[in-house]
Amino acid sequence: MLKKNQIIGLVVAVVLIFGGIIGWALTQTSKLPQGGEVIPGEGLEESFSLSGTVQSVDAENNFLMVKPANQTKAVKVVLSETTKLIKLELPQNPEKEATFTPEQTEIEISDFKAGDTVFIKTKTNIAGKTEFDDVDFIHILP
Repeated sequence: MLKKNQIIGLVVAVVLIFGGIIGWALTQTSKLPQGGEVIPGEGLEESFSLSGTVQSVDAENNFLMVKPANQTKAVKVVLSETTKLIKLELPQNPEKEATFTPEQTEIEISDFKAGDTVFIKTKTNIAGKTEFDDVDFIHILP
């Protein structure tokens, strides 16, 4: 049987352990970013896509300059023979359903123009890069 001093010691140890766990949990949650503090694209270790606005088109050299959303500098997007270029368009007469599928039209690089909003999907990590060429597809958004 435990003596009175041993019981008190055991209770104090349990309280200290639980207090330490609760204190640690509170300090960790205070380190999480609060609403409005996260900047898109900043601090990303991996990124395989981006959306932005076409700044210029160089069809002769097969690349676009695209300014990613919420960034000040444009990136060079070099196209390859396997890059799929697709223009998405909203249906002219959408049915009265809550969802619909945009129409997809294959296009050429010469169909891009400055001001087009695009979504780009890559096969490799592009985080922090100012130029990349392993592009899977580019969609011109409606």
